[in-house]
Amino acid sequence: MLNNFAKVTVQFSIFQILTKKCLQGCIFAAVLMLSNKEVSTIFKTIGGLMELHGENDFKTKSYANAAFQIGRIHEPVLSLEEADLASRQGIGKSVAAKIVELRDTGTISALEELMAVTPPGIIEILRIKGLGGKKVGVIWKELGIETVGELLYACNENRLSKLKGFGEKTQQSVIDSINYYQSNQGKFRYAAVADYASLLVTELQTAIPDALINLSGGIRRQNNIIDTVNILINRDAKINEHIQSISFLSNAIIEGDFIKGKTETDVQYEIKIVDDKEYYYQLFVETGSPEFVATIQNKLGGKTTFSSEAEIFAAAGMPYVLPELRESTGLMEVEGLIELSDIQGVVHNHSTWSDGKNTIAEMAAGCLESGYTYFVISDHSKTAVYAGGLTEQQIIAQHKEIDALNKTSGIKIFKSIECDILNDGSMDYDDSVLSTFDFVIASIHQNLKMDEEKATQRLLRAIENPYTTILGHMTGRLLLSRPGYPVDHKKIIDACAANDVVIEINANPYRLDIDYAYIPYAMHKGVMISINPDAHSVEGIKDIRWGTISARKGGLTKKMCWNAMEVGEVENWLTARKKKKGIL
Repeated sequence: MLNNFAKVTVQFSIFQILTKKCLQGCIFAAVLMLSNKEVSTIFKTIGGLMELHGENDFKTKSYANAAFQIGRIHEPVLSLEEADLASRQGIGKSVAAKIVELRDTGTISALEELMAVTPPGIIEILRIKGLGGKKVGVIWKELGIETVGELLYACNENRLSKLKGFGEKTQQSVIDSINYYQSNQGKFRYAAVADYASLLVTELQTAIPDALINLSGGIRRQNNIIDTVNILINRDAKINEHIQSISFLSNAIIEGDFIKGKTETDVQYEIKIVDDKEYYYQLFVETGSPEFVATIQNKLGGKTTFSSEAEIFAAAGMPYVLPELRESTGLMEVEGLIELSDIQGVVHNHSTWSDGKNTIAEMAAGCLESGYTYFVISDHSKTAVYAGGLTEQQIIAQHKEIDALNKTSGIKIFKSIECDILNDGSMDYDDSVLSTFDFVIASIHQNLKMDEEKATQRLLRAIENPYTTILGHMTGRLLLSRPGYPVDHKKIIDACAANDVVIEINANPYRLDIDYAYIPYAMHKGVMISINPDAHSVEGIKDIRWGTISARKGGLTKKMCWNAMEVGEVENWLTARKKKKGIL
């Protein structure tokens, strides 16, 4: 009975406190302490799962109505007799019996049966406001989406609006609901908090102009994932005397030298107060990873008083190391580190030909306005039906449009395709079609549940295709939502080196894939990296910023960044590669 109860509460994650009670072993007391709202949510979920799996409308609506009525009952429903419950408006005998079953056994068998045939991520999606069982069923069956993160990514790629019965308003509503839901999960993608963290520092500096204030920790290192915005301030600033004038500190908790709390957007912050004479030493300590800090500390002879971080590194006998490189000791000196301003062209973009929001002309104009000199259109290939993948006939028509735009748009538009890597590693088009593109980006989008051997071999075969020019989002991961399929990174990078294939760092902040940790090995093997936004709108072009930040953490240099090349260099590189491959 205890294990069943744990299964229900843990898999659903409806109430963290309920799970805690279960783990304490107080099974019956825990159930009896459930609020009517919590019981209502359980029955609402049962109704949603029934609807998801195609139960008749009358039955599913009866559970939804019962859930609503349970929430309106003033007495604790779990203390009522079955006959009393059955007599209540909207409850009925069936629901009454299940309420008693929950009270007496700690579980509901019908709920467990539904959970057994439903992916955990789908159950989580059912909690997203505005999505009932039927709509979740369409999303699951037609788009193959099984997690909240995948759903949000699909919305950002404009896929949800294309489904029958959805539309742009529903899509935006889902995006808003998911963002709200995920804001309470405790971890954030760097892109979601970076600008906000800077605003917190600005507010502190405005309130205490003479203070020493800096971001520290993972937010200063610009990590892909952030759980806390760490801030360092000097003791003489006397921040405690200014708390009332700093809006985001209104609900702060003071614990010795720490001021902690959450902002109105639920981002956790921690301000540490340190002695003035050790401020820069503590900034150094609080910024770097433990491994990095320990290595430098061993060279300082115990000294902790410095006038700057540069002085700390000088004392250690080495040049200043940028905060984003302080993850390990392997990347202390990087010459020519990539800058956002170095990027010349926008590679990997989608248009209204597949699942983008803007036309090719609009995307090209957006790139030109942002100062880029070339633009690569890479719509989806035919197997990606869910994303409006292009048939062979559509490719011909699209290429005619690009030819015309290249005469008038003022920016070079390259013809490309994001070609699906099929389950066996083959490409979505035959060579006669692939040869019509300036170059090909190869990516996996379907059948993602693979072991390392399967995933690696699938990628290797695609890399060996002479038309594959760039390997797109190598692992298929979605940060905080999907870990991606496991691959042997070194084998993949070695194969790219042997086949003159560029590796993409997908700059979409949900992906940032390839992970920056593998960039040093790629550069060592002579493999270039292309920082690609995977933009599905003009606004999405700006994601190059996040890819550049992640690339810098991996020590990517301008020299090894493929789209830091000028347009003429890219054209020469592509021609030389095709000649080498014998496909020109």
